[in-house]
Amino acid sequence: MVAVGLAASALQAQAAATAVRFDPAAFFTGRTTSQGTLKQILSSTKTTSVSTFGTRQSNGDMVLEQDVKIGNQPTRHRVWRLRETSPGQFGGTISDAADDLSGTLAGDTLTLTYTMDNNLWVHQVITINRDGQSASNVMRIRRFGITVARLTETIQRER
Repeated sequence: MVAVGLAASALQAQAAATAVRFDPAAFFTGRTTSQGTLKQILSSTKTTSVSTFGTRQSNGDMVLEQDVKIGNQPTRHRVWRLRETSPGQFGGTISDAADDLSGTLAGDTLTLTYTMDNNLWVHQVITINRDGQSASNVMRIRRFGITVARLTETIQRER
């Protein structure tokens, strides 16, 4: 029994040692692109693509300029402003959100929550991949507590 516990502890330590710590400011500085799918209830699945250019401001804020394409809809431009308010805690704004966003960084994962202008509640989880050059993004969109859409995408840093 002790040997099994030691082996499990060794595996956990090895996994922690090989995990990539997510630095959102470093990851999103420069150009990133993403491809994904948006599954909405009562609607067909749509492909998504996003082109983002991120800059760090002198005050430490990150500004992300995005062009978002969903299915055959016109491309939509939006702007994110993110700041680390305390270690592992983020705040900010999105141009098409009804209120400020809040976020938490834990190891390789950044979790963001906010409400869109149309009263949709968003829970977004961005996890950096081991290569440090890509991340997985899963976004659940809810209305009245019911998930009405789910976005899954891969975000890739351009080199």
